Parts: sequence; C-alpha cells; structure tokens
Amino acid sequence: MDRPVREALEDETQRLRQALQEKEAALRELQHRAKNSLQLVISLLKLQSARIRDAEARQAYDQTLQRIEALAIAYRHLHESNSETEVELGRYLEELATTTCASLAGAAGVETRIQTESMTVGLSLAVPLGLILNEIVTTALRHAYPHDRWIRIDLRRTDAATAELLVADNGRGLPAGFDAEADAAMMLADALAGQIGATLAAGPSGTGGTEVRVTFPA
Repeated sequence: MDRPVREALEDETQRLRQALQEKEAALRELQHRAKNSLQLVISLLKLQSARIRDAEARQAYDQTLQRIEALAIAYRHLHESNSETEVELGRYLEELATTTCASLAGAAGVETRIQTESMTVGLSLAVPLGLILNEIVTTALRHAYPHDRWIRIDLRRTDAATAELLVADNGRGLPAGFDAEADAAMMLADALAGQIGATLAAGPSGTGGTEVRVTFPA
C-alpha cells in the first residue's frame, strides 16, 4: 500500500475514533442529565404529595411517583455501569423491588425475598421490565396480607435466548372476580410485556397466593 494512501486511512480512522468518543461522551452527559432531572421531578412530586387528602387520588399519585422512580433507578444504574446502553438487570430489579416495597404502606410486615442471576441487558429491555415488576408488586401488596407473609422475586435464564421473571406471594390471593384486563396496573404490565416480546401469565400460586411469570427474550 502506498504511503500516502496508508496515511490517509490512518487519518480517517483516527477521525472516526475521535468522533465516536465525542458521541459517547455526549450520550453519557445526556444520560446523566436525564438521571438528575428525574430525581428533581421525584423530589418535587414528594413535596406535593403531602397536600393530597383524598385517598384515591393519593394512591394514583403515589403509583405515578413509583413509576418515575423506576426510570430514575434505571438511569442511575446505567450511569454507574460506565456503559452507554446496558445495565445489570438483576441488580436493577433487586433495588427497584426493595424501593417499591419500602414505599408502600401495605408492605409493612411482608418479607421480600429476591434471587436474581447476573444478566446484562439494554436499557430498552430493562426499563419495561422494571415497570412491569413495579406494577406486579404494587398489585400484590395492594391486597391485604395476613401476618408473617412474603413476596418472592426470582430472575433466571431458562435457556440461551430466554429468561423469566417470577413474582409470587403467599397472601390472600387476588379477590374473587378480579379481572386483569380491567385492572390498570395489570393492563399496563401486559402492554409493556407486549412491547418487548414477552409473555405475562398470572394465576394462583402453590402457596395459596398469586404468582406472575414474565418470560422474555434476553
């Protein structure tokens, strides 16, 4: 290869490498700003929530706040991973489940058992799964629990191309006549599952409570 051609190729390679680094830096900065903006929104919403007296309106408000927190946690994990696009799904879902349970009054006295496999996925998959988990846990805890009850969350691979998120409890189970297609939280979870090519199945668990399985490509 002639020297002028080689030098031209080297210059072009260096230019492309520098352009890529600049785009990666800009993306990291954008993600950092998104994380900070979400935290600011959460802080403002929490201040406003204290003024809501109507119980039904307060519940709807808190559910919206939890959904925004799910996004904020995802962006924080993305920022801490030093990756532009991927997060460790198990760590993200574990923190999200803990945060969701801690924020719900119905979770008092309910033991949360979480077991996850290490699994790195893109943000486009992690965020819908986080929102699905939030909706399922919220629905489970919205129905009264007796004492000494638990909610279990498992994340595992079922084969090389598929993984499963299981949320099970030993509570009272869904009330008679419960219609998942008419429940806002379950409708949202099912819609999110459809967006990522996942299947969502809910039914009674072997312990008398309820279990929800989300099978997704990963």
